[in-house]
Amino acid sequence: MEHMETRSRRWRPWVLAAILFASAIALWPVLLALATQICWAYALMGAALPLCRVLEKRLSPSLAATGAFLVLSLLGAGLLLLLIPTLIRQSEQLAQTLPGLMNALGNSLERLQAWLAGKGIQVAPMRDELLLQAKQVGGQLLSQAAQTLRNAVSGFSSLMLAPLLAFYLLRDRRQISAALTLLVPMARRRTVVLAAREMRRELTGFLRGQLLLSAMVGLLTGLGLMLVGTPGWLVLGVLMGIMELIPYIGPLLAGVPAVLLGLTGGWDRALWTLAVLVGVQQLEGGILSPRMLSGATRLSPLTVLLSISAGGLLGGALGMLLALPVVVSLRGALRAWRSERSYL
Repeated sequence: MEHMETRSRRWRPWVLAAILFASAIALWPVLLALATQICWAYALMGAALPLCRVLEKRLSPSLAATGAFLVLSLLGAGLLLLLIPTLIRQSEQLAQTLPGLMNALGNSLERLQAWLAGKGIQVAPMRDELLLQAKQVGGQLLSQAAQTLRNAVSGFSSLMLAPLLAFYLLRDRRQISAALTLLVPMARRRTVVLAAREMRRELTGFLRGQLLLSAMVGLLTGLGLMLVGTPGWLVLGVLMGIMELIPYIGPLLAGVPAVLLGLTGGWDRALWTLAVLVGVQQLEGGILSPRMLSGATRLSPLTVLLSISAGGLLGGALGMLLALPVVVSLRGALRAWRSERSYL
């Protein structure tokens, strides 16, 4: 009898783990949406935390959190009011530019065909096929952009809970931390607390550095494209800043439409556009990234690519954005666990 009870106790954790794993698979869409809310809330809390700590020296935690979010909201609203009209105008201009871009590509291909014909190479079927493919790709890009905009507008209401959640996380962060600590058994409390602190340190440092890096890359790209006269420079700068959140892959994807739009002004402007993109990326890799992302929060290229691939398979574009924060958090927890075991 005692032997059966011992075997039952051994199997109980595995059964519980299997149940939790099956539940996570069944509820994956809900868990992904909840993780999105928490990530947005945590990002907002991290943005307001420095100012909140300053205000807490003179005000109560509730008033300090309110003041910090009020200042953050005013700054965000002012930035949106400043950028949104230009973004809308440039987006409409880009939609009207697509036919001209197709014509420019057609003319370029005709000149290439004439040059090859002079060399005795006939490529008329290839030119027609390339034009057809370019038109199809352009139509798909426009439809996908419109669908993405509709999804963003429809999903905006689901993100409205994030600022409220961030406010309470900021105001009650000490009470929440103490309550969660008490839930951990005494024998494991030290390890869990160290792991949580290391995860918070890693995640905060990574997000703060990555968001600042993305903002700088978007700003420099937009200014550079404005100077060389690329159409839609503000839209492309914002796109490059957002795609910078997906290292290596994101800037490459965002650079393709920029170069194509540069072709509307001829090959010279396209080459200048490409030079701006390459120059900003070189500046990002050589100066900005080492300064804004310390060695403790940077990841190796192989880790980044594998993490982004896994995130894309699990959660699409959203999974690619969340992959690196999850990896750095897990890395912090693993570091704390190893440190604790070596200490023991």
